[in-house]
Amino acid sequence: MTFGIGGRYMIARILEFLVKWNVPKEYRELVAYLILSAAILLACILIELFLRWIVIELYYLITSRSKRLIPPLIKRTKLFERFAHVSTPIFISFFAASYGDDAEGWIQKGLTIYVLIVLIAILNSSFAVVDDVYRTHEISKKRPIKAFLQIVELIVVILFMIFIIASWIHESPLVLLSGFGAFAAILSLIFKDTLLGFVAGIQLSFNDMVRIGDWIEMPKYFVDGTVSDITLISVEIENSDNTTTTVPAYALVSDSFKNWRGMIQSGSRRLKRAVFIDMTSITFCTEEMLDRFSKYEYLSTYIAGKRKEFAKAAGKSPLQTEIKSSRQKLTNIGVFRIYLEKYLAHNPKIHEDMTILVRQLPADSKGLPLEIYAFATETDWISYENIQSDIFDHIYAIAPSFGLRLFQEPSGHDMSSISMSGS
Repeated sequence: MTFGIGGRYMIARILEFLVKWNVPKEYRELVAYLILSAAILLACILIELFLRWIVIELYYLITSRSKRLIPPLIKRTKLFERFAHVSTPIFISFFAASYGDDAEGWIQKGLTIYVLIVLIAILNSSFAVVDDVYRTHEISKKRPIKAFLQIVELIVVILFMIFIIASWIHESPLVLLSGFGAFAAILSLIFKDTLLGFVAGIQLSFNDMVRIGDWIEMPKYFVDGTVSDITLISVEIENSDNTTTTVPAYALVSDSFKNWRGMIQSGSRRLKRAVFIDMTSITFCTEEMLDRFSKYEYLSTYIAGKRKEFAKAAGKSPLQTEIKSSRQKLTNIGVFRIYLEKYLAHNPKIHEDMTILVRQLPADSKGLPLEIYAFATETDWISYENIQSDIFDHIYAIAPSFGLRLFQEPSGHDMSSISMSGS
């Protein structure tokens, strides 16, 4: 009320000056209110600049060397800067009565909308600070709260709007709330993604389907990377090629995706790859071949044991036919398979307590696939690829020592070699 009286006093003083300046009578009141409005706006600007450049900057200067987590987060989210905006509607509201009852009502309504926007901005910054503090704890990766904070913010905004509208139409907020159900169908269409995202966020969180930091794959959305953020309606993924993909939260519930978290937690990563053997190079082992293979570290005991086994079987069946003798012979690919199993079992980069398997797959036009199935001790991509490369480097190099040829499609060099040999 005091400011209203002061405002009317300022109007009176301005009108006196306008009379002295010979301003036409019909324009004096309009010019007086324009001058008063300009003075009020200038005062608001000066007050806000004072709060921003003096008070807030002084706070930042005092807390710049603090080791506490909160001050840097407040500065990053500009929480206090948004609080400074509140000074403007407060100051203007003191002078609203100076413009008369009719104008005061419209000014107050405009200030209410402005305050609502500022409060929403303050709430957004406050929740950002809460989320950032929460993310410093390990549980945040398992139970992110950003989506829930956004839901709370949305509910608060809706309640603010209901109370404002109720004050404008001079009705109780309960009357508007009672009729809120009539708009449920319309709101469900407008906020379809929000509602679906909210439900999906609850499922993702409570079922522990995905966490921040998880490596996931969704070929449908070209996703192959690490989850960096989970919000109310979307999940943000940083792909391995440094691109960012945003996927609707409900897509992770309705569609399938691969989560590599279990692999990382187990400390092992599966190695599964095949080499193709030229089937024309597969043969029975001669005694000379077995003698040579016995010199390999991993095969001496195995070959010695097989020789004893065959000798014992031969002693029980003195009558040897060609078929029986062929049954008591080792093949070069069989010995090679045993060698690879023992090589993997003795490799320190392979989990010896997990499955180690070297198996034959059905033969096709490319030859006989010999698949390596094991688990590396490293889950990091680069380390894993180095382990895999080292193993297959050895396989490619050692295979000819067993009389085996690795298959590959004929190349231009092969064709030219055939042509030159033919000529």
